[in-house]
Amino acid sequence: MDIGILRRDGRTDPFFDGAAADRLVVRRCEACDRWFAPDASGCPGCGEESLAWAEASGAATLVTWTILPKEPPVFLALVELAEGPWLHTRLDGVTRADLREGLPLRAVFEHPDEGESFVLFRPAAE
Repeated sequence: MDIGILRRDGRTDPFFDGAAADRLVVRRCEACDRWFAPDASGCPGCGEESLAWAEASGAATLVTWTILPKEPPVFLALVELAEGPWLHTRLDGVTRADLREGLPLRAVFEHPDEGESFVLFRPAAE
């Protein structure tokens, strides 16, 4: 599925720099060690307003999904990272029969000719 050309907005530079280097980088509160999605701006747990960028493991589990009726089908998902945050993403390397809640996934990275690199998830070896 062509997702168009991704461009950074200045707030997400570390996320896209990480994706370009095949690393999943998300937000982390250093004060209370909670992890957040890349667009988080503060910690609701302890009130810290400045979140750090930290490398996540890339391991995730499938929470829920939808299938766009295209040919080939497009699998969109909500995944839970091993560190806790949930991300909206696209799945790759799956079939309808593969999909189940809790499916172990692994981050992989696409590097288009134009625009920013991005993350998607494939089934992990169980």
